[in-house]
Amino acid sequence: MRVKVFFVMAVALLWPVTVFSDTKVTPDFPVTSFLSGNDLFHVCSDGRDAVRQLCEAYVEGVADTIFAVNAMKANGYAIPSTCPPKEHLAPDQVKDVVVQYLTAHPEKRHEIAAGHALLALQAAFPCK
Repeated sequence: MRVKVFFVMAVALLWPVTVFSDTKVTPDFPVTSFLSGNDLFHVCSDGRDAVRQLCEAYVEGVADTIFAVNAMKANGYAIPSTCPPKEHLAPDQVKDVVVQYLTAHPEKRHEIAAGHALLALQAAFPCK
């Protein structure tokens, strides 16, 4: 269960970064990503339990982030914009940013994880 929570957090952290890529989903919608659809398909198609849990955690993390964004919109909050560098950004760096944010705000850790990830990334990589 602890592994599943870790992967959900990782996905929640990585999803907001996906809006900044050179990979094309459609001709007019550039996105950046740490994983491709092929990567996710292979993980989700793998029969091993530990690998399947990674797939479930990733999908749950993406859904968690969507729910958080929708809740923010419904409550009149602006969705945090973040502009991470397009090059040389490693998944470990994204994780470190969020862990540092969570360490600095222990009084709010009971709140939605995806919201914390969005706020942490916004603070670390503000748009100019």
